[in-house]
Amino acid sequence: MFLDERKQKILGAVVRDYVESVRPIGSEELVQRHDWGVKSATIRNELAELAELGYLKQPHTSSGRIPSDQGYRFYVDHLMIGHNISTKGRADHGIDNSALELDRILRLTCSMLTQYTSYTSVATPPRPTDTTLSHIFVTSAGDGRMLIVVLFSTGQVENRIINEPHPVTTSEIVILNNLLLAAYAGKTLQSMGLADDKDESTAGEQTLRVRSLFEMITNLVRQVVVSIEHNEQVVLEGTREMLRQPEFRDIEKLETILETFHGGPALFEILSKSVDSDVTVVIGQEHVFTAMQDCSIITAPYYAGASERGTIGVVGPTRMDYDRTVPAVHYFAQSLTQTLIRFGKA
Repeated sequence: MFLDERKQKILGAVVRDYVESVRPIGSEELVQRHDWGVKSATIRNELAELAELGYLKQPHTSSGRIPSDQGYRFYVDHLMIGHNISTKGRADHGIDNSALELDRILRLTCSMLTQYTSYTSVATPPRPTDTTLSHIFVTSAGDGRMLIVVLFSTGQVENRIINEPHPVTTSEIVILNNLLLAAYAGKTLQSMGLADDKDESTAGEQTLRVRSLFEMITNLVRQVVVSIEHNEQVVLEGTREMLRQPEFRDIEKLETILETFHGGPALFEILSKSVDSDVTVVIGQEHVFTAMQDCSIITAPYYAGASERGTIGVVGPTRMDYDRTVPAVHYFAQSLTQTLIRFGKA
């Protein structure tokens, strides 16, 4: 819906003043704080019209106005003033070559995003459909056991032990490593997880013993892949920031939101659907999950090269400082992308 210039100025001022003061904004206060050259009565009429149009709401009779979800949406889409982000907040700050685990990088980035925005930060791990197997390595673990090490393109490493009653010879281990490398290096998790793929062409010319071991290892790796594909864990930092927001002083409301945070699948689904080429902002009633309809979530995808990997963002009240937070989420997503490329994590 079209708003004339004056209404846009007033709506923008109400949003920014309410974010700062956390109290309803009235016409007298707007006249005092903003030099628009109009009287209080004119502003009062404009506020009433904005409320009728659904952009503002009045929490109490005779009180000022606060933005509605529709008002926040118009602000984000048309009126937001982005802040510049200090380069002191780079996502690779504090990361050295001895701490390159993906989970640690995500948590460090989320922690810095929370420090910058004062909102709870969230991130999803790399999307399994984009992940490939970099290497599968087999070695003897003694006493008839084999150690299977699976390295993924994200930098994630999984270890498994296979108990084999007959000790595996050094030559068999060499053959198995060569076969596994030829069969699976560079394969996506999706293709690796196909149950009807017996890979007989790869191990067909080997002895029955090697073929049996090869199939056993393949089945084990497939189990690892399935567990990763169904991993709906979300990296979450700064949960206590929710406690500092006046909107969440209602304990029951806060508990519902925190349950969504720590429940895993619900928040993972929200973040997975919040994907855009730049930044996605979901406000209040726009959420599918009722528990999150008092919140706004701002997310951005992070990448490895041209391949999308995951999502990072913040969760806070609808009374969010969008001017500061939207560019911050965008910046930290870009910085995370650069960090993952720099350390070869994706």
